[in-house]
Amino acid sequence: MAEERPAVALRIEESFHSGCPKHPSTRERIEAHLGRVREARPGEQAIELHFDVVRRGATSDGTLTLSLAGVSVERKASSKSCADVVAALSMMAAIAIGEETERLSSEPENAPVPADSEATKPSTEQGAETALAGPVESPVPLDFNPPSPAVVTATREQRPGRQNARQVALSFGTSVEVDGNRGALVMPQWFGQVTFPLPLDPTLRIGLARTMGAGADSPLGEATLRWTVLAIAGCANVMRTERLQLGPCLNGELGRLEATRVDPLPANKLFYFWPSLGASGRLAWKVTPALSLDLTIGVRAPLIARELYFNPDREAVVYRTPAIVPFVGAGVVVRAL
Repeated sequence: MAEERPAVALRIEESFHSGCPKHPSTRERIEAHLGRVREARPGEQAIELHFDVVRRGATSDGTLTLSLAGVSVERKASSKSCADVVAALSMMAAIAIGEETERLSSEPENAPVPADSEATKPSTEQGAETALAGPVESPVPLDFNPPSPAVVTATREQRPGRQNARQVALSFGTSVEVDGNRGALVMPQWFGQVTFPLPLDPTLRIGLARTMGAGADSPLGEATLRWTVLAIAGCANVMRTERLQLGPCLNGELGRLEATRVDPLPANKLFYFWPSLGASGRLAWKVTPALSLDLTIGVRAPLIARELYFNPDREAVVYRTPAIVPFVGAGVVVRAL
């Protein structure tokens, strides 16, 4: 009966973008190819694996860094499917670990080493470097079905540390919002937004909006109302596919209401500032890697109640701030960075 090999000691680190599969884990994938593996004990020499998968546009780019005895090498994979990238990187990790395990098991444990052969004897570090670097195209087990969409490349690099390739995304856009503040009030908006490379892809959007003139009248005369708004929204993605993103947003506005009395003369203007808070849901459809369409539906609540009337008569109210303002908006977002 063949002697059972001991479990391979590994240290595994993972950094995947949202939407990547969590199960099976990379350890389970490697174990399916190699057999027994285990987590290395503190201070124990082991093979270190770092999986890093980031999204660039519609593509998932993955990097596998393998380290042993001071030597680090890289393997890379790229595909529109993160699941294919993770499967390809796990397969490459299993091949490299299997080659290193085979090399160590084939070395004699207590073989004498002549004193004059030190210059030609491969050191532990050199052996690890040879095993980890390996050929660019490693043999694939017959029972493994590689994901055909993945484009796999391998490079060898000596480096002291790891770099995180995830980047902040900067975008600009414009939208048109219709809210129920006073009938169907139309409000164009121009904005910029920043998306951070963190779980749920948190996004901060800052915009400036201004409504068209809306007429208001009372028994004492007529007025024109306009709203100017500095809008801030923080959003996250709870569902993400290659094309669609869906998530909640928290909205805050600092607005100014401008009322101009147009009849009867003399005309005069009034200005009122007010803050508001709200919540919304955002659906984004990615048309291309750099262009997406947004649909937002939500409500906001003014924090200060205002009533406009023609002085000095407080009975003829021209405008009263509603308690809840529903709104819906559609926009175009273009990624700049």
